[in-house]
Amino acid sequence: MKKTSEKPQENHADFLRASFTRRLGALGYDFLVAMAVYAVAHFFGFIIVLILANLNPTFCSDNADIQQCIITSNVYSGYLIAVVCFFFIWFWTHGGQTLGMRAWRLKVQRMNGASITPFQAILRLATGFFGLGNIWLLSKYSEGMSLQDRISGSEIVVLSLEANKIKNWNKL
Repeated sequence: MKKTSEKPQENHADFLRASFTRRLGALGYDFLVAMAVYAVAHFFGFIIVLILANLNPTFCSDNADIQQCIITSNVYSGYLIAVVCFFFIWFWTHGGQTLGMRAWRLKVQRMNGASITPFQAILRLATGFFGLGNIWLLSKYSEGMSLQDRISGSEIVVLSLEANKIKNWNKL
């Protein structure tokens, strides 16, 4: 007979959905982390552009200085946005929590408690409108789900103190 673990793991599908205020708190934390990710990506991107401009003087068109080259580049702007988006997609699909969500004991998951897919994460990001999708929670028809929750088929739940301590959500 196989022994079960001493303490059964909680079923994450049974946790309550997060309120508007909790989501707003986590959004504030995540905004600060996203700005830090953006700054680090900009630092590395600037170094790469600087190296490329020194190796090839025609890298920046019209002999523009490096700052002007970066400011006017759609590719560079796209790179910075992609890095910040990748940050959210990675954390949502690998554990369901960003740093802000962890501090507020929130987790994004499918309705059955499983981790969301990359497609669901992209949908959440595209339909969240920088957090404005959470305003739907203030409606009496929300049922605890924001606009991005409904469109992506996921939910954000409030974890217990014990459940928030689990290190690896992928094994659940």
